[in-house]
Amino acid sequence: MKDILSPRHRHVLEALARAPALLAFDYDGVLAPLVTEPAGARMRPGTRRLLRRVAALYPCAVVSGRSWRDTTRFVSGLVPTVVGNHGFELGEEVPVPPDVLERVLVWKRELEAALAGVPGVHFEYKRSTLAVHYGLSRAWRRAGREVRAAAERLHGARLVQGKKVLNVLPGHFPTKGDAVRALLARGGLETALYAGDDVTDEDVFGIGAPAVLGIHVGEGRSLAVYRLRSQAEIDALLLILIELRRWPPVLP
Repeated sequence: MKDILSPRHRHVLEALARAPALLAFDYDGVLAPLVTEPAGARMRPGTRRLLRRVAALYPCAVVSGRSWRDTTRFVSGLVPTVVGNHGFELGEEVPVPPDVLERVLVWKRELEAALAGVPGVHFEYKRSTLAVHYGLSRAWRRAGREVRAAAERLHGARLVQGKKVLNVLPGHFPTKGDAVRALLARGGLETALYAGDDVTDEDVFGIGAPAVLGIHVGEGRSLAVYRLRSQAEIDALLLILIELRRWPPVLP
């Protein structure tokens, strides 16, 4: 992957700033530091200020695996569009169909029974989806294997691996990639810059150019072409995007 902050790749961001472009960001591990606590972390004050400025200059969205309500708690008033539950809640809280409610509750009960006694496991019940966190003990690798084995026995579930969390979704639910495509179509936009750090973001990166300029945050393999070395660099990226839209470069 190429370092998007390198001067040799500045022309990529310059072209984006001149285009009808969407800026979209995952929340945990991208806009905010990644923490083991399932409740998540708040953005640094500087990141909040920069995100507010970016959203005044570009169409902007936060696309999260968290519920719409939970994500909005972190970014309310900063961006116009919040996508929750991996794309199921596209810009608003969505009533969960009764059959999905029942199915996810059954999955939760089955997993609670199967994983009773496994240390460091925490269930984040989001009504339409379920996230099983297993990074709360030293033996998280073993816990993760047990979580995965139990979840693979669930009927009709799509499993999406995250960082020390396994997401359990109904098989017919959209992905983050579906959500970004929908936002582009809704806004009549040509391309999206998307920054993400997790396996769930690969559905967006896999769309590829010219529709998506993918930026993977952190180490590890990814379908994204570009990267930020760490979450701490998100402020630098936001500042460049602000400067390029306010003061576009003079073309030859």
